[in-house]
Amino acid sequence: MSRSRPRASIPVHHRRTSPVAALLLSSLLCAAPRAGGGTQPVDARYAIEVAGIRVAEVALTVTPGEGGVASRLVVQSVGLAAAWSGARSELATLMRRPEGGPPTPLRFEAVHTKRDREREVRIRYGGDGAITGLALTSRGRPRPPEVPEELRVGTIDPLTAFERLRDWLPRAAAGEAARETTLPVFDGRKRVDLEARYVGRTTLPDGRGEAHELAVRLIGRFGFDVDDRFIELPEGDDPAPLRVLVDAANGVIPVRVDVPDRKGPVVTLLRDCLSERCPPPG
Repeated sequence: MSRSRPRASIPVHHRRTSPVAALLLSSLLCAAPRAGGGTQPVDARYAIEVAGIRVAEVALTVTPGEGGVASRLVVQSVGLAAAWSGARSELATLMRRPEGGPPTPLRFEAVHTKRDREREVRIRYGGDGAITGLALTSRGRPRPPEVPEELRVGTIDPLTAFERLRDWLPRAAAGEAARETTLPVFDGRKRVDLEARYVGRTTLPDGRGEAHELAVRLIGRFGFDVDDRFIELPEGDDPAPLRVLVDAANGVIPVRVDVPDRKGPVVTLLRDCLSERCPPPG
């Protein structure tokens, strides 16, 4: 896989915080190897820490059904971060699994709120996975899309990217697929390429088992600027890849994601939110 930087346009205005985190998290929460085919359900809670301080909580569910696979991700700020902005993002996707093919989106919806604003995204897809409808609103008013149409072609939403990574990882770990994959992700407001590379097996941080390790890069195609964390930009710095650890035994979702921040301390996503101290957001 080429590491050359993509050529892209980048808006001059800043867009950060919860929408960026939601896009990041939904694209990275890929599952560990699973036995057999089909989609396995997921119900997981996470904490996001910056320099050891909890700033947000995450709830992720994946529910297979007769009408398709429904996936939902909620990211909600807590503590001082909540008092400052009250940021909350909720993403929901319905997708189908064609026989012998990758998961394909049917519809994607997202709501991003802060104390002073609310933004909504609705995307509809045709039978071939191509975008057939896109609606954006801000404070209840329609907004035209800013991501150029040519950059939307062939993309998938963040939660469908999650399912495609779930399919890829077990095959990559078994040597049945390439150790690297690239997914073109579009959430209605931003466009990013997710590059994942299977590194191999390592030891879990608590020393109680083995983990599959991934190195992940997020390459901003549109909607990002130099003040956005975690994102690699054309003509910008080349940040270290994100380190993702997936429990090799339990086969559910990652236990830890370490995000080197170009402008501050390491941001860590921990699967330690499985008790009453971290209830499902919203």
